[in-house]
Amino acid sequence: MTIRKHILVIAALATAVLTACGSRGSKVAEAEPPEPTANARNAVILPAISYGKTTKGAQLTKADDACDVPASLNQAIQDQLLTPYEFAVPSPSTNVTGAPTLRIEITDILANAGGLYGGPKIVQLHGVLDRPGAAPAHFTAQRQMFMYFGIPRSTCSMVGVVTYALGGDIAKWLQKPVDAAKLGEL
Repeated sequence: MTIRKHILVIAALATAVLTACGSRGSKVAEAEPPEPTANARNAVILPAISYGKTTKGAQLTKADDACDVPASLNQAIQDQLLTPYEFAVPSPSTNVTGAPTLRIEITDILANAGGLYGGPKIVQLHGVLDRPGAAPAHFTAQRQMFMYFGIPRSTCSMVGVVTYALGGDIAKWLQKPVDAAKLGEL
């Protein structure tokens, strides 16, 4: 009989605790601060990434890029931004007036079809960071992928690995932008 009473007491206490937790949960949710929004101190303006010219003067176009490097690079940068930059916004607005602007152009792409068997995948970039009251800071960057041991990779997934690494390089550089920096594996 006493074991049965103990079980009933424990069940009643558990119900009371769960009920109390549920009623407090709604008050805590209401008290949480709102999500931060982009402003001039925590954002970088990142316009659409463009195709530039190679060192030999050839103009790159979307036809040279079956893997949409601008889209994957843009996402990689946004995913890896570090404090103080929490946001990458595509265009200036009143919220971000005075935020630095990062312009990036792709200066070379080598992404032959055939995935792992199609040879190396290489992406080269040139970027300029314009900051109010400071001289522009330039960088060049390159990453490549020759081999991948493990699961066979398609051409675009290999290029995605390259652009993700470049996004990390750029996010780190934004912490302390040094003019004429060489990022990646140059």
